[in-house]
Amino acid sequence: MPYQPLYRWRRTRIDENDPPDDNDWSGYDGEVCIGRIQKQLHGPMKGKWMWNLLATHVKLRIMPQSGFIDEGREAMRKVEERYHALMRANDQRGSKDG
Repeated sequence: MPYQPLYRWRRTRIDENDPPDDNDWSGYDGEVCIGRIQKQLHGPMKGKWMWNLLATHVKLRIMPQSGFIDEGREAMRKVEERYHALMRANDQRGSKDG
């Protein structure tokens, strides 16, 4: 069974000239953007999904904050797991961190 994301994910839209597509998603905990995943269409990582942890509202950082993985839903899982670890390291919790 594919991973079912805990947080809300929507297609990334930079501005009115950038129509969203299925290769670029941003994850949100409420109004806070927690991360972004993008399918790599070219280059040595072609076909892989790049994930990035984007939570900028905390002081302490953890590593890694980004990486590559084979499946889009697994990239979402990686962002969510790293987000929970980041929040815990800052004595906080994400809204879905049970």
